[in-house]
Amino acid sequence: MEQEKKMRWGTVAITVAILILAASVFFAGFKITNTINANVQSIKSALKEKLEKDIRKEAISFIYAYRKSALKNRQITADDLKEGYKFAKEFLSK
Repeated sequence: MEQEKKMRWGTVAITVAILILAASVFFAGFKITNTINANVQSIKSALKEKLEKDIRKEAISFIYAYRKSALKNRQITADDLKEGYKFAKEFLSK
């Protein structure tokens, strides 16, 4: 009977160490997930701003080229597009 009541402290210590290790891995994973989500959100917002600016530039340049060619009653040329990009760049820089 004496042997049944005796605790094995080595087994208890290993069990506690494994539980602490599992908890630290869980919380580290949670922290990494939050960090990744924050970085993804900042990348999304930066990409959204860049795309909006690029789309505005494209739209302004194409409208400029279309209007210039329409006023002269001809097709759009590469020069019209170059001037449109130049105008859009100057317009958006203000």
